[in-house]
Amino acid sequence: MADETINLSISRSKRPSKFETYSVPVTHTTRVLDAIIHVRHNEDPTLGVRYACRVGMCGSCAIVINGREALACQTTIESLGTRDIKVEPLRALPVQHDLMVDMKPFFDTIARSSAALRPKTPKLKQMQTMPPKAPHRDLIERQNGCITCGACHSACEWSNTHTGYLGPAALNRLLMLSLDERDMLGPKRLETAARDDGALRCHAVGSCGVVCPAEIPLRTGMQRLKGFLSQLG
Repeated sequence: MADETINLSISRSKRPSKFETYSVPVTHTTRVLDAIIHVRHNEDPTLGVRYACRVGMCGSCAIVINGREALACQTTIESLGTRDIKVEPLRALPVQHDLMVDMKPFFDTIARSSAALRPKTPKLKQMQTMPPKAPHRDLIERQNGCITCGACHSACEWSNTHTGYLGPAALNRLLMLSLDERDMLGPKRLETAARDDGALRCHAVGSCGVVCPAEIPLRTGMQRLKGFLSQLG
């Protein structure tokens, strides 16, 4: 049974008023996504929201909650410390409907940076692993784990104002690939990161790492990447 109610203000893209507020019953375990789904099922079936796994793995439900990017399925009402909650779509991405955004510009940053592993031995049938004592393995593992939710892209002030910027996720991927001995390009990846739309545009505010649901130290990684770029001839 519900313990109390919250005032849930939801961004509505096709309504005269930008936000509509709903009274939603909650308990101490209710997640923000649960509250949004309650509105959709009981108040307005036209409400647009995207979600899938509901366990923090797919990144589909990333939105802005009380001004900060987060996964709706992992954010409890109790953790917010307020009964007035405002939810909005991710920033720096075109809104499709209500809380749903077009993720294509975000995925385009990864595609434009060619941030995919190009194995040195492409015909090898077995998966090539990285030995425990391989150089840079610890650093690569610290920067790994991106679920491509787009939260870092939304929180990044440069992504919000410059559409051509590669963004935190793509640059973090380039950092890992530049250090990966299995990658054909390896250090040449730094040339991509050094472009006008790359790492040197970062202002090092660090908002991207603060909101990352995978807790990837994006700011630290960006600083390391800039350090490598400073060594380029």
